[in-house]
Amino acid sequence: MRTIGHAELVSMLKVCYKSSVTCFIWGPTGIGKSDTIREAAKQIAKEQKLEYIEQGEPDENKFTVIDARLSQMDPSDLRGLPFVSKEGKTAWAYPNWLPTKGKGILLLDEINLAPPLVQSSGYQLILDHRLGDYVLPPGWGIVAAGNRSEDKGYTFELAGPLCNRFAHIELAVPPIAEWTEWALENGVDSRVITFLNFKPQNLYKFDSKLKDKAFPTPRSWARYCSALIKDVQDHTFLLTLMSAAVGEGVATECCAYLKLTKQIDLKDILAHPEKAADLKGIDVKYSLVSALAEVVKKDTKTTLPKVCAVAQHFEAEFSILLLRFIKASVPKLLDYIHKDKTIAEVFKKYMKYIVIE
Repeated sequence: MRTIGHAELVSMLKVCYKSSVTCFIWGPTGIGKSDTIREAAKQIAKEQKLEYIEQGEPDENKFTVIDARLSQMDPSDLRGLPFVSKEGKTAWAYPNWLPTKGKGILLLDEINLAPPLVQSSGYQLILDHRLGDYVLPPGWGIVAAGNRSEDKGYTFELAGPLCNRFAHIELAVPPIAEWTEWALENGVDSRVITFLNFKPQNLYKFDSKLKDKAFPTPRSWARYCSALIKDVQDHTFLLTLMSAAVGEGVATECCAYLKLTKQIDLKDILAHPEKAADLKGIDVKYSLVSALAEVVKKDTKTTLPKVCAVAQHFEAEFSILLLRFIKASVPKLLDYIHKDKTIAEVFKKYMKYIVIE
């Protein structure tokens, strides 16, 4: 089974949709399988000039993603229930979550957590896009996703006939550069982003032998850790919050990294930006990038020119990361660029890496 990245998976899912091929996405927990499927759906919706929605009522002007968890269903939840029609014949009342109009993707998530009897209820739907008298409308595709057996997900082995109804692909853990781009666009805490750029091996760590229930994944960093530590500065409490999200070992490393900001006189750096060039240690530089990103968010008008002046004295990788933070957090950035020479100069220098619309 071939392993691919998130961007390639989006392209593949779009091809599968257009070809009416049902795809199964395998991969470790928390790496963004469902999010990538939704991203592909959003792009298809945009190409077809349709409104993208999730779990809403499908219609002809919408492209809908319906998330159906087979692991939470009984066979009758999928196949429906029998009843006697007016003609005295047995018919099936199919479930109301199956679409009858519009376009979209039916996402069968966690399908291999469902017991074999439930899985077998979906054979016809997956292969033929129908269940008895029910037919999936044209313009609807099916995508399944699930964890691998080694991910300790207590999964059920898929039967051979069911496996043969899918095109199979495995999603890889995203490289730190790709995850950083996503994290910047989705408002992940700057301290999390800079720490993981400093120690990218901590983006995903899973050991089935460890007893700690929390462990770091792209999901636990972005959805849980980032949300929990927002506006929290007390390091003792930070350690508690981070440990709950990503495990105590990695949380301890992250908190030690965050303490580095105490070694930096931020006011002095902003007043004398050339001193940024004298900083020693990659960890200290990443920590300063995080601190500067937070400063810009709190008082853009006053601090943005000063922060951009500091960026001119950084090595390229730190300058680019800082400017990406600025791009993600500053509304109407072009207005600032047009009004201030220092801001304009540093963005022009790195315009190859940062596209501003």
